[in-house]
Amino acid sequence: VYMNPDWKYEYGGHLELWSRDLQRCEGRISPDQGKLVVFSSTDFSYHGHQAPLACPKDRSRRSLAVYYYSKTRPANECIDNDCDSKKHTTLWQKTLCPNCHDDQKCYKPTA
Repeated sequence: VYMNPDWKYEYGGHLELWSRDLQRCEGRISPDQGKLVVFSSTDFSYHGHQAPLACPKDRSRRSLAVYYYSKTRPANECIDNDCDSKKHTTLWQKTLCPNCHDDQKCYKPTA
């Protein structure tokens, strides 16, 4: 849930949702007050915001994130179908573009 009243587009901070191969930004979600984002978190659900925020110094991008962890998960949610050898951690990745901000080369929303 985002907690950013009066958030302006030019502040940035949009949540970017990237394809499994990191070649396409398939969605951008603005961090507007009260907006709820729900998705399955797998080894391939690449998301985040790469570009630094451009908001005034007295503003910050605020959100509340909640995760549900299960004891096991389907192998197809894990790198190399191996869910047992690695503990959960952040998997930093480099995308094709520095961000998906209106760049037709990268931002190709799925239908």
